[in-house]
Amino acid sequence: MSHSPVIHTFRPRRTRYCVIIGVLNEGQRFTRQLQQLAEASCEADIIVADGGSVDGATAPDQIANQVFALVVDRRKLGLSAQYQTAIAYALAQGYDGVIMVDGNGKDGMDAVNRFVAEFQQGADLIQGSRFLPAGSYRHTPLLRLMCIRMIFLPMMNIASRYPYTDAINGFKGISRRLLEHRRFQPFRQELSHGYRLQYYINYRAPGLGLHVVEIPVSRDYPVGGQVLTKIRGWHSHWKIFCALCCTCLGIYNPRP
Repeated sequence: MSHSPVIHTFRPRRTRYCVIIGVLNEGQRFTRQLQQLAEASCEADIIVADGGSVDGATAPDQIANQVFALVVDRRKLGLSAQYQTAIAYALAQGYDGVIMVDGNGKDGMDAVNRFVAEFQQGADLIQGSRFLPAGSYRHTPLLRLMCIRMIFLPMMNIASRYPYTDAINGFKGISRRLLEHRRFQPFRQELSHGYRLQYYINYRAPGLGLHVVEIPVSRDYPVGGQVLTKIRGWHSHWKIFCALCCTCLGIYNPRP
């Protein structure tokens, strides 16, 4: 990775695992998320993967007492690039696994310790699912729900040969063993754009013979008002669909 992110490390590493929160101008939603992690007695260090926020919520002096580190990637390539940078930093710090979650406050932070427990049982990819019996989802826009259940999920399950129930959910855990697998290679430039890395993780992991599991999580959209998403307009949706197709066709697989 040739770019130079801005990194603020606030304290020594205290756990084997970390939560990486992908953030771009989420304001009070992100602030409340940090509070929820504290209330849940989070058993993982917190790394903020910031895409260059200007709302002040991720300012170092605002979060120094709550997180392990702030990693700022200003390339404006998308959430995948932010995660790549933060994951590379986490591996360099010695973490055995990372838990990825969006910083928009829709995900239940009480699930973090369940991810940690699965890591401790040897899981390599832990996918959070709102659709498992013990999971929950509220106020999901109907069109989005239909796209997830009728388009994304069947395509990903056929391509990956794994029976996911919620492969599009960004709440997932990845072990060091998977991240460093020679046939995985998550830090390539072609995976830096948009949400490609997230899709690639779910597509690629089952075929490597590693341990994949799903756990129940909650994902709640706000009642009424504007939907909390960076995905807006048909152009954005078309780019996502194209990335999904390329993923499922193996176009992003490492070359021999």
